[in-house]
Amino acid sequence: MHKNLKEIELLVLPPIKHIDEIIKDLPVKLTKAYYSSLELCIKDNKVSILHKGRDIKTFSAVWLSSYWTTGDLATTVKLYLDNFKVPNTFVEHSTSNVTVYMNFVLNGIPCPNTYYLERSKIMNHLENIENTCGYPLIMKDTKGCRSLNSAYISSREELIQKINGQKDSHNFLFQQYITNEYDWGVLVANSKVVSAERSYPKKGDYRNNAGAGATEHFVKISDIPEEIKNIALNAGNALGLSWSKSDIIVDKNTQLPYILEVNRFPSITMGSTEVDGANNFIKSYLDTVN
Repeated sequence: MHKNLKEIELLVLPPIKHIDEIIKDLPVKLTKAYYSSLELCIKDNKVSILHKGRDIKTFSAVWLSSYWTTGDLATTVKLYLDNFKVPNTFVEHSTSNVTVYMNFVLNGIPCPNTYYLERSKIMNHLENIENTCGYPLIMKDTKGCRSLNSAYISSREELIQKINGQKDSHNFLFQQYITNEYDWGVLVANSKVVSAERSYPKKGDYRNNAGAGATEHFVKISDIPEEIKNIALNAGNALGLSWSKSDIIVDKNTQLPYILEVNRFPSITMGSTEVDGANNFIKSYLDTVN
């Protein structure tokens, strides 16, 4: 035993083979964890990651590893630990909607209340989902975009039915539904707002994207509220993007804005200011090539 070392609480995620043998002569209080046992909760723009009810930021250090199917979760955990200055090991960077929302909340960008747990454990944590998100809520595919595999859910019975009806290979996160009349779509290029529209959903549909039948109303950049501009700019910067379109929803009752999504491959509406914005972006890029 290394007598000069203070005992530390070490979380190993996931457990390394023969970990007990590896640390047998070290002053370590060991906790073994799996990604499937982690809960991520964003509530009132405060975030926590729990392992069996304990916040992982309370460990002395984390031996963090990843493999192909958990790269995005490892990245999400690392972002969280780094933010709270918890020593941890390096993992290869990978992304999903789970990682994206961690980036948002750690950068102070307002998000709807959000809950994530691996698919196989969801049925045992329905109450946690409900306490975080309430009803109605939105279920989103962690690897989806533009409402792919998303659903509006109004009750526990409907939630169970939706989960059971999805492919086992898909994981989901759950979000508080924000009552709204429209959302903003703000195009950002090289850290500058170049276009924006308000999107109004088709009657009877909860989705505000044009692909789902929403109506777009483009506005002058000078008419965009400063708070909306700042959210779009900060969201793109948080993800390290030079070209993106942020979907920002405004609560009908409180008028508070929330980031919903950042599109890395935004659709461009012909005849709109998005065309000019995209044109200026590619010209600025070509200037760096020549």
